Amino acid sequence: MIDMSPLSRADLKEIVPNLTSFMPEKLIDAVGAVSHELTVAPGQTLITEGETSNTLYLIREGTFGIYRSTPNGEGEMRVAEIGPGQPFGEMALLDGEPRAASVRAETAGLLLEIAPEALRAQPEGEVKFQELKGALATFVTRRMRTTTQEHVEALERELALKSEQEQFGRFFIYSLTMMSIGTLVNNALARKEVDVDIYTQIFAWQYLAILLVPSFLVIRHMGISIQSLGLTTKGLKRSLSEGAVISGALYALTWMIAAGLRYFDMLPGRALPFDLLGTLSYFLHSALQEIIARGFLQSSFQRFLGDANGLWSVLLASTLFGMFHLHFGIAAVVMTIATGCVFGLIYMRHQNVAGVTLVHYVMGVAAFNTGLI
Repeated sequence: MIDMSPLSRADLKEIVPNLTSFMPEKLIDAVGAVSHELTVAPGQTLITEGETSNTLYLIREGTFGIYRSTPNGEGEMRVAEIGPGQPFGEMALLDGEPRAASVRAETAGLLLEIAPEALRAQPEGEVKFQELKGALATFVTRRMRTTTQEHVEALERELALKSEQEQFGRFFIYSLTMMSIGTLVNNALARKEVDVDIYTQIFAWQYLAILLVPSFLVIRHMGISIQSLGLTTKGLKRSLSEGAVISGALYALTWMIAAGLRYFDMLPGRALPFDLLGTLSYFLHSALQEIIARGFLQSSFQRFLGDANGLWSVLLASTLFGMFHLHFGIAAVVMTIATGCVFGLIYMRHQNVAGVTLVHYVMGVAAFNTGLI
């Protein structure tokens, strides 16, 4: 059904504000004068691909699908959907070529139908027609720019996703490698295939070196920055101050636990005397462990698992590192997991390894000196 009543300037501006913003006031009046409302039913075809026509349509109500023929010509595919405020049929009006696509009503709709010949029949109609083409060209250019930007953003997201998938693959292989190394070392020690004292600094550094090599190779291949590993001045002061307070509390708790276990003759390890050089070496050892456990492992788990609150990542990283202490016994594994969770929660507060390294160092020294490990 067609309503032949002309539209006012205000009505046309309300229906297609984006298009009329490029049109002078007199042109809006002229277009309104030749615009006719057209009521369409769902499934009704307004434009057929390949036909020769140049009628312009402006959508007032409803949803319309744009369809193109498939490459083999045996069917068609839906390439876009447009709705209120959008024109269609403008390309044929601009270049005079046959229709490049079909347009079909997806729902019941209301259109404004504009015949270029009616506009050109007005006084100074040719000038008005050229002004309309200019406004449509500007509108199409803006739309193409927006579409291009959307495509660029979609491509960037796709590339980022591909990079994320590649990094996850490397991290997954790394995790399997680390677990395999831990299993092999623990089995070798359990079967006494190697004769080493697991309580010496030499063994601790050898074991750590075996774990550090794949860790730093993967960190390099994943392009992880030093700052992302927690080696940053951001939050450093607060991290160290909180770390000092927590270290003091846990140090006292460690000695209390050790005293209780000693009383019941249940200490899992043997108490080691204080060694200044050894403790300084252990400080560096603790820092390297925290860079890998918290800065790399925990952060990577949180990133790849989409772990918003980070708690699962803390537990996973702590459990994985706990298994590397299996040669010290089950009690050491449990304690390592428990303290690892504490370290992980501390790290989450500042994303800085300084404070958590201090806590790790103090806890480790206390555990070795009391015989908890």
